[in-house]
Amino acid sequence: MVIRPTPGSRPAQEEEKAAEEAKKSNHVQRKIAARKDLAKVDQQLVDQFVVGRLYAVVASRPGQSGRCDGYILEGKELEFYLRKIKAKRS
Repeated sequence: MVIRPTPGSRPAQEEEKAAEEAKKSNHVQRKIAARKDLAKVDQQLVDQFVVGRLYAVVASRPGQSGRCDGYILEGKELEFYLRKIKAKRS
């Protein structure tokens, strides 16, 4: 099955290019550059992505059907659960 774009619609790549080419003020450029310095990803989280398995916690309420809310573990909480898993395997 071949999916062809409808006339008048732009492929996702063209939209990304248009967003990148949008002019940004000097203030916005400085703000983005400052945020890049602070945007560090924890090494343990990177290791999980390399392995292809992320540890997460389900935060949905019991009885909730059809969806599952949660969050990815990182930092001290991730270290805690990794120690628990390692102790359980031993």
